[in-house]
Amino acid sequence: MLVRPTPRALIALLFLCSAGCGSEDADALVVVGLTTDMAVGFEIDRVERTTQVDGVITRAESLSYGRGELSLPSELAIEPAHDGAEVAVSVAAFRDDEGSPVVTRTAATRAVGGRALFLPVSLDAACSAISCAAGATCAAGACVDPFVEPSTLADHDPAWIASARDACKTPSSGDPAVVIGRGERAFAPLEHGDVVMIEPGPQGGHHVWLALRVTGLRQMGSRLTVGGRYPDLAFELPSFTSLVTLRRTGDAGCEIYGIRFQVDRGLPVESVRGRALDAEIVLEDPNGDVATAAQRIVIAP
Repeated sequence: MLVRPTPRALIALLFLCSAGCGSEDADALVVVGLTTDMAVGFEIDRVERTTQVDGVITRAESLSYGRGELSLPSELAIEPAHDGAEVAVSVAAFRDDEGSPVVTRTAATRAVGGRALFLPVSLDAACSAISCAAGATCAAGACVDPFVEPSTLADHDPAWIASARDACKTPSSGDPAVVIGRGERAFAPLEHGDVVMIEPGPQGGHHVWLALRVTGLRQMGSRLTVGGRYPDLAFELPSFTSLVTLRRTGDAGCEIYGIRFQVDRGLPVESVRGRALDAEIVLEDPNGDVATAAQRIVIAP
């Protein structure tokens, strides 16, 4: 089941100043913008990252999708440093419990007094099969110098995240759109008026399994609202809302399946058998982009 609750903690963490923040030297900041074109929760499940200032490790942590800690894109603010300090970050992305990372990335720059520099760092699928020599890192499928001159970096602007790289929302994905299908473990198409079987739920009630194909919306953190109406009964089913994570498919689209939609909430099940049900979907991503869809199905007698 790919409908997930709200994560307990997001990866987007801005770290507060250390005890020396008030000193004259601690006036430089580097904000890392971490992105990926891989699907979190499917192609990568865990990220380990380490930050250093002048060769001293300032933070090391492991963030897991399964524990609700990993969400991309995200920001990481490296503790304030003195002017000219070398600031570095290393990131390794893993799948499930595999010991070897799918991809690694390092990046470094120098802090500049009075500025909050924005250092973009991407975890690229094109780098998953590439091994770089010592002192180099892979970006966009090529081995490059991890050091970026601070003069080439922009100042940090929180708005960057709205247009960040994403596994599902790409420049070629087009306008937001969603197609309603069916399926507990895979997407299957639904035609207007198709008859669907219902199943008893684990906590009472009866449900159908819905699935969605999605374009133009972010892979993580979209808010899904599912509702429906029985036109013959003039009855509106109560809607429910969840945060969802999409799976990237081979055709550059994304999908989700295993959406349990209770079809007899507030009604006896015998009254809905053989009835037409107009299912309605609203999917809104963290940027505020929205896709909607409706599909008429018929509950099996």
